[in-house]
Amino acid sequence: MTKTRSYYRLSVKDFVEAWVGWTPITSLVEIAGERFGEREEAFFSTLFLTGGRVSEVLNLRRSNFEVRREEGLIVVRNMLLLKRYKKLRQLKATEGEGSARKWVTQRLQKTRKPFPIQLQEPLIPKLLSWLDRSADLLFPSPYRTDKPLSRFWAYKTVRKLDVALPANLKESLGLNKPFVVDGMQVDDALHLWLHWFRSQRASQLVNDYGFEVVDLIDYFSWEHYGTALTYARRGWRGLASKMQPTAYYV
Repeated sequence: MTKTRSYYRLSVKDFVEAWVGWTPITSLVEIAGERFGEREEAFFSTLFLTGGRVSEVLNLRRSNFEVRREEGLIVVRNMLLLKRYKKLRQLKATEGEGSARKWVTQRLQKTRKPFPIQLQEPLIPKLLSWLDRSADLLFPSPYRTDKPLSRFWAYKTVRKLDVALPANLKESLGLNKPFVVDGMQVDDALHLWLHWFRSQRASQLVNDYGFEVVDLIDYFSWEHYGTALTYARRGWRGLASKMQPTAYYV
């Protein structure tokens, strides 16, 4: 008998509450370095610091990073935006039957607007060290000339990292909660996933720098206001920090 396993996509909206803090993020990245090597440590650092999608990060080159030490910044330029599509034609009813896809689309080659990263951030030394060692592609494939590592490599690596995390760190990262979909428990706990790093970066920008929705749209080159709202999580700690008493109650 063939067994089938349901696939549940982990959603930022459903499973990420707020910024977890620099200490857990740094510990996570250091475990990646200890268990797997400097390349993996640099990959997860870059994934978080740029807030990019996995394919966008894998395609990064040394030339995308302009280190401006006198200003205390790295400016990232021309980072690929790979989730932009142009609608070519609408499918007929018979063509689209049984499928959620209603349009034939073409991927557009676009880039993010230049965005800064503060040199004072804790993961920066890991990124700078890797940039110094990189001649071109940051994460080149050992098998294909001038091609980056694959998405499959990234997915496999993040799952191995998830298994390597101690229970107390998973709790600090908010990954100790039951994995519940539509009211049904799928697993005992959430697992680490690649898009989690992007969400955490957005939450950190809100928490540490006071980014508003409009700032997130500018930073990530998002097109839709609703996307920024999904990522702009302060959590209960962030909300409590804004509830400083401004008047005495009688």
